[in-house]
Amino acid sequence: MANNKFVSKVCSNTKSDLIEITEDKLENILTKFLKDYKKTIEWMTPLGLFLSFLITSFTADFKDFIGIPKETWSSILFILMILSFFWTIYTVFFAIYNYKKTSMEFLLNKIKNN
Repeated sequence: MANNKFVSKVCSNTKSDLIEITEDKLENILTKFLKDYKKTIEWMTPLGLFLSFLITSFTADFKDFIGIPKETWSSILFILMILSFFWTIYTVFFAIYNYKKTSMEFLLNKIKNN
């Protein structure tokens, strides 16, 4: 290979670790990992709802509808906005708490039993 005019040097990096694990243990590790991973992305839904309610509260012109006064509609929107805000805070807390548990390094260490 050294005589090839297009290749000046060949480097080999083929050593690797072999990990032996049973199927049920791997399944348990991956199930826990996915559960923690879902907690790190759950904040997007309540944040999207909160922002939608917030924009709606600034742009909407409430009217009486199906016998419910416009002030009630405004209050319902405000309550939904507050609830989605606290839901966002709650899910962001768990996303930060589970952040390290969802790294590739953490997963590999769990699989390797380190």
